[in-house]
Amino acid sequence: TIDEAKARFSQARESIQYLLDNYDEICRGGGDNVRRYLGTVGTSSGMYGIVKVMKILAEQANDLMEYTEAASDVEQSVQQADGSAYMAIFVTTSSSSTPPEKYFSDAKVEIKRCIKSMDEVAAQINLKL
Repeated sequence: TIDEAKARFSQARESIQYLLDNYDEICRGGGDNVRRYLGTVGTSSGMYGIVKVMKILAEQANDLMEYTEAASDVEQSVQQADGSAYMAIFVTTSSSSTPPEKYFSDAKVEIKRCIKSMDEVAAQINLKL
């Protein structure tokens, strides 16, 4: 239902904020730990299934074009952050001279972008976070 989707979206927003607020500690657990909070590994994060939740909420949007753009930005930033966290896992065993911290830093930029886009989505459906 719409109410369930709004509750799930709020939960996802809380999860991604927790990731940002505790980022350094979460990174110490490795790239998969970051990915767990992004909802791309496992099912325990509020971010898990966020794309489906946003599709359900689209019918509530004030401006469907703006909503779709913001929702797409959420999805893209999660994918980018996931890719960077994934790279941080393997860079230590590869011949790359790039430290994992660089990939964690890249992921953090995307996480901040995700939060901004999620706030735009919430505004489009008049959801107070």
